[in-house]
Amino acid sequence: NPDAAADVERAGATAEVVPHGVDLSRFRPGPRRAGRPLGLLAVGRLVEKKGFHVLVEAAARLGMPFRLRIVGEGPERARLEERVAHHGLGGSVELTGALPHDELPAVYASADVFVAPSVEDASGDRDGLPNVVLEAMASGLPVVGGDVGALATALDGTAGLVVPPGDPGALADSLALLVARPDLRETIGRAARASVVRRFDLRRCGEHLVGRLRAAYA
Repeated sequence: NPDAAADVERAGATAEVVPHGVDLSRFRPGPRRAGRPLGLLAVGRLVEKKGFHVLVEAAARLGMPFRLRIVGEGPERARLEERVAHHGLGGSVELTGALPHDELPAVYASADVFVAPSVEDASGDRDGLPNVVLEAMASGLPVVGGDVGALATALDGTAGLVVPPGDPGALADSLALLVARPDLRETIGRAARASVVRRFDLRRCGEHLVGRLRAAYA
């Protein structure tokens, strides 16, 4: 991803970005259902850099009905459960635990908005470009993400909304905007799908990688 490539270049070397891709045949837009609370989805290990603690704080600021599913397992679970209970969000926020990868297409299809509230953790670790973001985009979901790593390069100004990392107020404002604007959700979701088709198709990305390996070892 471009964030990692920049680190290589700062060290004095050169780098070519060969993006990882997403299986466009498995992750596809599903029908959006009206007449229910907005479905928010986050997927990833429950670790600090994923920023799920920021997402729970943002959810507590939403003044409209919603359902948030956080899919994943990890050492932050107890902290997240405590914050959910503290804000009285037990009826709106579900920590599902980890799910098999083959169940994820249906999980994305049941959501309306994907949230990737990434932050830089206390050790300086941060996300690059999470697979789940590309899977969500391929599923036609608008993405709201923290501006760390290479996430903003995937959303490229049209395929999602980028917010300052670690800012629950800004995250809540972006989510509230998407709650209030189904037309905007639809527009961004279409742009997200088009972006991954153009830039992150798994077959083309794989062929690119194979070509670079063949050239390197020829």
